[in-house]
Amino acid sequence: MSRKTRVALPNIPVHISKIGINQDNVFHDIEDYETFYNFMKSTSQKLEIKIYAYVILKDSFEFIVSSSVEENISKFMQILGRQYVLHYNKKYNRTGTIWEGRYKSSLVEKETFLSKVISYIDYISIKNNLVNSVCSSLKEIYDVKLNLNEIEFIHNSLNSNSITGSSKFIQTIKNTTGICFFEKKRGRPKNKQIKGDKMYKKIELLSKEKHSNLKIKPLENLLFAKENPSFPVLISESENVAATLPIVFSAEENPSLFAITSLGSENLAMNSEGKWLSSYVPAVYRKYPFAYANIKDNPEQKAVVIDIEAQNLSETEGEALFDEQSNQTELLKNTIQFLTSYEQEAMRTKSLAKIILDSGILEDRELSIGEGETKQVLVKGFKVVSVEKLNALDDATLASWVRNGVISFINIHLKSLNNLQNLMNLLYQRNN
Repeated sequence: MSRKTRVALPNIPVHISKIGINQDNVFHDIEDYETFYNFMKSTSQKLEIKIYAYVILKDSFEFIVSSSVEENISKFMQILGRQYVLHYNKKYNRTGTIWEGRYKSSLVEKETFLSKVISYIDYISIKNNLVNSVCSSLKEIYDVKLNLNEIEFIHNSLNSNSITGSSKFIQTIKNTTGICFFEKKRGRPKNKQIKGDKMYKKIELLSKEKHSNLKIKPLENLLFAKENPSFPVLISESENVAATLPIVFSAEENPSLFAITSLGSENLAMNSEGKWLSSYVPAVYRKYPFAYANIKDNPEQKAVVIDIEAQNLSETEGEALFDEQSNQTELLKNTIQFLTSYEQEAMRTKSLAKIILDSGILEDRELSIGEGETKQVLVKGFKVVSVEKLNALDDATLASWVRNGVISFINIHLKSLNNLQNLMNLLYQRNN
């Protein structure tokens, strides 16, 4: 697989991170932090690199920088990485690299997102108690004004080496460099139903020509999902979902995470009026009636589609999707940004699920009542983590999983299985 093209442009900020190999710690004491900081400061001065914000963690570092000379950022990263490796290997009597592959980078739209990315790095500093230290550019704590979607978008843009910016900015970068980011193929993809997703009734490719007068109102209910026996769960929302519903793995070669909401009949997570019974509404329902759909001839490319039969769409009431000049409104821009963030997080979720599957610790389960001839299977075709197999894993794997968050998710998953009984209780109450 070819490497994704790395882009740097004069005076355009770049959000960068680099992590230790196998996510091992590469900074152990104050001498390490100060040495790295001094290398960073001296090298940035020599190459005329502007550092807007930075944070140095035990296993990684992250900053946002810019330069008037586009190749200087790459030089800066090479020199900084090599200088610190020499220090580290000499101090700890070892050889070889300490870094995990290439650094991750994301071009940042200066006018709209620079302040948000700086706040994101400050947020990391505050979260790790690094304020007013050599490990952080932040010198005093403040109330970071970032919502969850913004944090996820910045995080996912960096980790996918994509652009932290608006669609207009991405198009500008494409015009400047000739490199496509989320480029749409010429011609229109065929309309298609999203397989296995009963809540989308009539999908159409979103078009400013066809939908110029379309307006949208806030959803009054979730009745469009009343027949869904389950819904996909993202890693970033797993703790919220697990508070009330069981999270399981699909029984597939490339598994996904799902929350069970039905025991063979109605959706037990909402009432008869379509009101969600918990305070947290899953991301998959918040993006409705919009979605990304794969283009048939090129699955790596996606187009925005909309369920044209959604009850909150009309041409007379609500907020417009396109303005009088047929440009996207802020509402539509924010929606597309949310869809992009959702897709990126879904990829991260499937990657984690595949790691767990490949370890061999998943086992098939079903939910049933009765025994023998009276046995009735309510839910089948899903997998859960076997605690016995989990505990039998080698120490190196478990230690790695603790560092990269796999164990944290497994604990959430296992605890959520207690909610299967809650679903049984809800079913009993409704039947009576």
